[in-house]
Amino acid sequence: MAAAATFSDDQAGPGTRMIRVHSLALEPHGLSQTATVSLADEALGTPPRSLPCCTSHPGLRDGQEEQWVSEIDEHFLGLTTLYALPPDDHMVDILAISGLGSHAFGSFKQRGGEHMWLRDALPSHIVAPQQQPGSQAENTTGSRPIARVMIYGYSSPVAGSSSVQNVDDLAGQLRQQLLALVAARPNGDHRPQRPIVILSHSLGGLILKETIISLASSQDSNVVSLRSAIGGLVFFGVPHLGMDIASLEPMAGRKGPNRALLLSIGQDNSQFLSRQTRKFPAALEKLGSPQRPAEVFCFYETAESPTPVWKDGKWAMDGPKTMLVSVPSATYCIPQADPRNHTCAINRSHSELVKYAPHDDVYDLVRSKLQEIVTRAVSAAAPHPVHEAE
Repeated sequence: MAAAATFSDDQAGPGTRMIRVHSLALEPHGLSQTATVSLADEALGTPPRSLPCCTSHPGLRDGQEEQWVSEIDEHFLGLTTLYALPPDDHMVDILAISGLGSHAFGSFKQRGGEHMWLRDALPSHIVAPQQQPGSQAENTTGSRPIARVMIYGYSSPVAGSSSVQNVDDLAGQLRQQLLALVAARPNGDHRPQRPIVILSHSLGGLILKETIISLASSQDSNVVSLRSAIGGLVFFGVPHLGMDIASLEPMAGRKGPNRALLLSIGQDNSQFLSRQTRKFPAALEKLGSPQRPAEVFCFYETAESPTPVWKDGKWAMDGPKTMLVSVPSATYCIPQADPRNHTCAINRSHSELVKYAPHDDVYDLVRSKLQEIVTRAVSAAAPHPVHEAE
């Protein structure tokens, strides 16, 4: 349940503003904490960029306060921790990567509501696997949470972009963030590297695949640790063979700096995707461990998506509907494997694949699959493997 707090913003005007605090989590480096908050009254306008704060603790004299500043960020670029646990409870990392032109937080948020399933539901639903044969413990809600949950954001606007970055550039940034995650060890945390399960939507999956390819041949100790830590990949509407970009090209413009990025993920003869498709299977084999290779699972859309049209001086998603990512493209995640074992349809549009309301049947489906993957990854990483709950 969210907590509420107030702060005084003298720069924006007299009085107080009500802030709703949804989560507070320690970042992997252990140097700061991140809270996700929202204004309780939207009429109060845009919040300031920073807030002067103070606190007291036993090391200070009576009446003394320690001053510090909290920075406010609306973009969620890079890694952001939504839920963290004490080292002894922390058994797995779950990281979610958003898609093309998206917002790292908003992409996974209920449309028209405040519910963000990665923050508000998943942490309490991914729980410790059964410890011993015949144990009464079950993988059900109410058991001990074990997952640190994070999101990863990057800038990839389609309209109005001033960037010439390509997928390889974006993958290089993700690579550095993942290596920093593996290297981070807050004081008091001496446990082995936890397994990492990575979720990705749309373009985020292509960036992830390119990152994994870049890790394949390195013998650097941090890279080897990262490869062995990745225990699962879950793709949502990822265009492994390309996507329908016809409606997006006008947004980028004929001479837009990001046009090359957009064309590289199209479904018509993309040299980039052809190369990635050839190289990814071998790179995938190097993830995880010989005892438990990394698992891959693909969710795909079966509902058409609205397309962008220029309307009233801005782009609006009111155009004719189309299938942005075809079933063959979204399910080509493990070539030459039986798709029935690693794919599942979701009867929603492309962006709605990862937006869930409370008590959402699709969320239950996704959560169940994540729990299966996490259980197997944690079991493989344990010194004495635990037994999966039946």
